Amino acid sequence: ELKRNINIVVGTPGRVLDHIKRGTLVLDTVKFLVLDEADEMLNMGFIDDLEDIIGRIPADRQTLLFSATMPAQIKRLAARYMK
Repeated sequence: ELKRNINIVVGTPGRVLDHIKRGTLVLDTVKFLVLDEADEMLNMGFIDDLEDIIGRIPADRQTLLFSATMPAQIKRLAARYMK
């Protein structure tokens, strides 16, 4: 399905990185990035993966972050990437 012209991709950070590395997911035209449960991803140790993914997406995208709590590391992530 990723080879088709798709509009929405949903995945865990590890799975998204796997597809990026295999060349089955290209992020050159991403316009929106939504991070849901960012606090839980931080607790699970995905912060480096998230930053890797974010670094591969065009800077002029809109970033939305949803989180039940806002630990300091999530606040820093939000301040750095949200527009």
